Amino acid sequence: MNNEYLKPYHVLIGVLISTGIIFSLFGIQGCQRQTPVIDKPQISETPTKFLSPTSEANGIPAEWTPTISAAPSQPRDDYNPVWGNFLPPSSDPATPVPPPQTKLDIPDEVLVWVLLGSDEEPPFIGRTMAIHLLFIHPRFSKASIVSIPGDLYVYIPGFTMQRINTAYALGGIETLRETFAYNFGVTPDRFVLAHPGDFQWLVDDINGIEVTVFLPMPQACGGIRAGLIEMDGTLALCYSSYRDGIDEIDRMRRQQQLLRVIFRKLTQDGNLIQLPLLYASFEGWVKTDISLGELMDYIPLALRLADSDRIGYYMIGWDQISVWDIPGYSQAQVFLPKEKEVKILLEGAVDKILTPSPLTDQVRTLEAQLTAAHQATASAVIINTPTITPVPSTTPTWSTPSPSLTTSTTNATIVPTSTPTPTTQGYP
Repeated sequence: MNNEYLKPYHVLIGVLISTGIIFSLFGIQGCQRQTPVIDKPQISETPTKFLSPTSEANGIPAEWTPTISAAPSQPRDDYNPVWGNFLPPSSDPATPVPPPQTKLDIPDEVLVWVLLGSDEEPPFIGRTMAIHLLFIHPRFSKASIVSIPGDLYVYIPGFTMQRINTAYALGGIETLRETFAYNFGVTPDRFVLAHPGDFQWLVDDINGIEVTVFLPMPQACGGIRAGLIEMDGTLALCYSSYRDGIDEIDRMRRQQQLLRVIFRKLTQDGNLIQLPLLYASFEGWVKTDISLGELMDYIPLALRLADSDRIGYYMIGWDQISVWDIPGYSQAQVFLPKEKEVKILLEGAVDKILTPSPLTDQVRTLEAQLTAAHQATASAVIINTPTITPVPSTTPTWSTPSPSLTTSTTNATIVPTSTPTPTTQGYP
């Protein structure tokens, strides 16, 4: 898409959503089932006669009286498929389907969202190469992000054993929710789906980011040296999506690093004041179930989460997976989850946000910056509003019997002061 058609800062909301500060609403409407009405067959009092001359020879009596057939057999009491109440597989799996995980013990006030990054631009539906599970405790102002490798080989209810990055493409957000419920014991309440271009434009619109590269990457993105690197959108996208062989764990680590850097930059200097404009210009790009009203309500939470040590970062890494070669496929390797280790990791992410801790003075600084940005925006609107001065007309005014409203306009005189007027940046 041509960038000249995009409003400045239109993608800031994408990562705000992607960091779990703002989400929700696109209510999911269920379908009501109607009980089918079945007409009872009319049974004649006179027995029906078979007219076939071979009926007697075939052992069928010449006269046949209809009888009530036996009720269909009920399922055996010992019938207990491994997938329980979830949909059965539609094709034979390459490896046995594991049993569903027990439900995580999560308080009702904790929000559970899933953040997705597609490898295709809209309108195409691709694989979700970035998958982040987010737990938020609004009252304690804490959050945990759990990154999940896309090549994790899990059971997708109603389909078969497959990479988790195909769940959304196979059946949309509902299939993805069922996949999380089956394999992790948690059902996301809300979701966000972003695309590669969204991330790239975001970094460019905030004038780039500074990223500390710990190890040189000579084979990636034209070569990236170690140290503090200034990245534009193109380089940041390559840095976060590059994968060396099957080392998806290192890619998730880089994605989490960029999420921290971008979120910190967005919550500073009052940038959140732009959210209404950003929402209006960006809602056609990122798929999410958040409303503008809820977005505004989460601004205070965003500032508190920007405080030190309020967000915990976790990932399903080498300690929670084992590499497995898919039979019949040349060099096709996936990650099989270690169920016990994955459950311990998720429980640790939830426990992290259930422990309250005091906020620091950094939150007051961020609140003051946002207040100043709001006041500057209000002043800019008043100062830049043109005053219309009525011009006398030589055309006579005809009086009418109908009542009229006469108003007198007094032009306010703006007296310059020694205080500089802040200029709002980023408005189109």
